[in-house]
Amino acid sequence: MVAVKAYQIIRDLIGDPQSLINYVENYLLRISGVSYVTRELSDGRTRLIVQNEYGSAELSINHEVRIRGHEKIRGLLNAIVLRYLGTEGSRKITILLLRKDNKIYRVDDLPRIQSLPIGLIGFVMISILILSAAIAVLRIMNLIPSIHLIIALLLTPLLIPIIYSYILQLRIRRGSLWNSQIIKFTLEYGEFDEGKFNNALRFLSRIDNVRSLSEIRKFVLSLVNNPETAPQNFHEDVIDIGFIMRRYGIKYGIYMVNMNQCNAASVGMPGINYVILTSRLVSCLNKDELLAVIMHEVGHVVHSDSAKTLFLISLGQFINIALITYIIPLMRLPAIPILISALFLELFAITFIMKLSEYSADKYAMRFVPSRDLAMALLRVTWKELYSELTSRRLRIFSTHPPVLSRLVRMSIV
Repeated sequence: MVAVKAYQIIRDLIGDPQSLINYVENYLLRISGVSYVTRELSDGRTRLIVQNEYGSAELSINHEVRIRGHEKIRGLLNAIVLRYLGTEGSRKITILLLRKDNKIYRVDDLPRIQSLPIGLIGFVMISILILSAAIAVLRIMNLIPSIHLIIALLLTPLLIPIIYSYILQLRIRRGSLWNSQIIKFTLEYGEFDEGKFNNALRFLSRIDNVRSLSEIRKFVLSLVNNPETAPQNFHEDVIDIGFIMRRYGIKYGIYMVNMNQCNAASVGMPGINYVILTSRLVSCLNKDELLAVIMHEVGHVVHSDSAKTLFLISLGQFINIALITYIIPLMRLPAIPILISALFLELFAITFIMKLSEYSADKYAMRFVPSRDLAMALLRVTWKELYSELTSRRLRIFSTHPPVLSRLVRMSIV
């Protein structure tokens, strides 16, 4: 039922159904090597019928999108439709500049990090498992941990993320977007127009030593006007982050980092609150979609979701220590089954609360931006994950994020 609702939402997000049909047909014939594709139009419904050695399937569009047929062919159609939504059916070359204090900065001038702090939660949770196992071994050996060790173990899940967050903010401070503007040049090429796209990439290797905005704009326009590199579409956008922060009353720091990952993150703890945007994310989204992501991350900060997660992790650590050190020995209970059950329940509770926080942040963002912009931003970032959800039945019990399908459905309801 959720998948059916998701397809209805996907249909609403498709601006031009005929463009989607053309894209799917061309992709099947040129890239996928499918030999038999036919198109039918009747009663306002467009049907694309596909057949190969595995079987047949069809994509039909009128007031909704439907994909039916053999599992492998159906999966291929799902992948192409979602790719169209995620990439707008084009290949893009994006040049990002940051104008701050009357100076122009390139992406290479921004702080570069390997991973976002959202991975820190997983690291802390794994640390808890290791520490809990260490305490269990000590207890089995009849070595009762000292009170100082117990206090240290309780504080570890709190101190490590807080110290890391402070250090990270110091590392990325050069990427602060306060009173800054992002200048974005976008050249859009057809999915199958590899010649001009590759030529443009080769020419762009010469832009490394160009620094001023006027010189960069002149260089980009030379690509636009050159028949060998001319894109199908070209646009220059100015995203005034300083204005956005003032308009929406955002009092937290917003930073952009040089990272080849389309994602964003936030830190919301007492005394330290900020949002991180990756350069790849800014390249992938338009101005309205980027605003939706910013407000989603601000929602996490407003709700202190980072602090809540750390509190739950510390509480789980406290329960583990209490079980191993006092409760299990006093009641003479089987240690290993109880400890494993406790860890399972703690992980389930923590990830469940983190999923709820994503829904809550989505709801917060929709107070300021249209749900369509937030849904499109989500699809741009997670279209590969959505494909996995539509084509597999794998359970994601311990995932820190809810299914993309569920988030899209909630966006259409709220």
